[in-house]
Amino acid sequence: MMHDVVLLAPSSQDLQHALRRFTAECEAAGMKSSSSKSEKEDGTVAVFMSMLFFIIPSQLPTCGSYGFTKAGKTIKAPPALLNWQVVQERMPWNIILLMGGGFALASGSEVSGLSKWLGESLAPLQKIPPFAISILLSLLVATFTECSSNTATTTLFLPVLGSMATAIQLHPLYVMLPCTIAASLAFMLPVATPPNAIAFSFGNLKIIDMVRAGFMLNIIGILCINLGINTWGYAMFNMGTFSQWANNTHSQP
Repeated sequence: MMHDVVLLAPSSQDLQHALRRFTAECEAAGMKSSSSKSEKEDGTVAVFMSMLFFIIPSQLPTCGSYGFTKAGKTIKAPPALLNWQVVQERMPWNIILLMGGGFALASGSEVSGLSKWLGESLAPLQKIPPFAISILLSLLVATFTECSSNTATTTLFLPVLGSMATAIQLHPLYVMLPCTIAASLAFMLPVATPPNAIAFSFGNLKIIDMVRAGFMLNIIGILCINLGINTWGYAMFNMGTFSQWANNTHSQP
């Protein structure tokens, strides 16, 4: 028994609806892919410039040869400015691992919720005088910056300190300013700053040597910072009052 098969052509409205849906999905996919692309940072430029050293020739082009090898063969192309053998032998890999570990530690603290836990743990500081809060937080930041970079430390702590200062009705600059300066007091460990790592790598130093000298420098630096913030800094930034701009986190838009 034969059955007729009838093919129904889609109407113009169906085609327009399908076209609009297809266009919307394509735009959504494009926006998603573009938003997932990371922005170019300093590391991208550094890696790109480093790769150029493996490509740029070390000599100007000439019509003749570029010397001979140990086996007596003619060198037809000039060597590059840099090769992997030189990098492998002379690159201070320990410095790279130390600095990378510091950045990884700061990122891990933020992702794991350690920064949030620190903010909640600092809430009882409301019961002690403001100058003692500034000294304690400066000691905390100066200790943490020994294990990570200055930028990573300030990025991790400043939002926490700002929220804590607002919660206890203390001028945010009174704790954020000394802690920002204290993040530069990295004298004790090689991982703290690149100059420390370089001096530790090429200066035949031990970690205990840097700790002994850096501990006193940290104490002196923290005392000087808090002396300045409680004298001319207190008057310059009007820290005796709680500014209205600092309370914007509690106001509704």
